[in-house]
Amino acid sequence: MEIKLDTTKEGLHTLFKPYQVRLLEYIWELNEEEKDGVGSGRAYEYIQTTSDKKSRASVIFFLNDMVDEGVLGFDDRTGKGGHHRLYYPKMSRSEFAEYVVKQVAETLGRTFPDSSLVRRIAKEPKKSWWKR
Repeated sequence: MEIKLDTTKEGLHTLFKPYQVRLLEYIWELNEEEKDGVGSGRAYEYIQTTSDKKSRASVIFFLNDMVDEGVLGFDDRTGKGGHHRLYYPKMSRSEFAEYVVKQVAETLGRTFPDSSLVRRIAKEPKKSWWKR
């Protein structure tokens, strides 16, 4: 999945559409205490209760994109209708933030190899370089 950064927005909205942010936050919230797999049906039903209603296919495609990206994992279960995926976070919200910063820093490093600031950021992605 290609992650696009929109610097005109804030928080996870810089990376995702509103319904996608809601889905990730929902899954992270459900899994704060213990692993609680979320099926696509449950995720779809949740998104229908919000102002960001989307099709079931959009929900499934996004969840599978997050699996491909390594943000979510899944357990395969069988039940009525065949196999079903139960999605759970493989990264916490803070781990995801570090992952995104690393991806952006690596891309900037390739794009601007002569920039000393970019080299410093790429080497120290966890440090508070933006506050210096």
